[in-house]
Amino acid sequence: MKALLRIVIILVLLVVIACGAAIWYISPDQKLDLSYQDIDVKAKAVQMLKTRKPEITLNGSELNELAKKELVKHLGDIPQQITVTGAQFHFNGQEVTADINGKWAGLIPFGAELTFHMEANGSVLELNHESTRVKSLNIPADKLNLGTIQVQLKDHLPDMLTVDHIEFLQDGVKLTFSLDWLSLPSILLK
Repeated sequence: MKALLRIVIILVLLVVIACGAAIWYISPDQKLDLSYQDIDVKAKAVQMLKTRKPEITLNGSELNELAKKELVKHLGDIPQQITVTGAQFHFNGQEVTADINGKWAGLIPFGAELTFHMEANGSVLELNHESTRVKSLNIPADKLNLGTIQVQLKDHLPDMLTVDHIEFLQDGVKLTFSLDWLSLPSILLK
């Protein structure tokens, strides 16, 4: 009887150690949050006026702010047992990765890497979720899929600017516009 009790205790301890090791393994490597800042287009419009080129470049940092803002809007699309607590997006042409921190069942912290493919649709950047990894573990798409995150660039630009073309850069995008040059100074007066 004592031998059986010892075996049960050893098995329980092994299960607890294994669970602890699994939690430690999937825990986030970096501290991330969901806070974001609105981008300042006024300074970019001033630069457009100086150069007389109807284009604005948004770097990876600015795109990260826009993507985090849209991710916050999509938190309801994530399965209920998962809570996202932080994110950081990285842009490389049309390929986008997002480091995500979260909690599973409100208790177990995890860090994940989501991969997206970015496409332009008029003045909308569409980030199509392709895959999710937690460390070296691939999570099936049916378990966690955000679908498409749409960044409406028009919401962040003055009304007089219409996006004609979006060019994907190594660390950002270049937006080319059609606009009425005479109305551009009114951006500066706002």
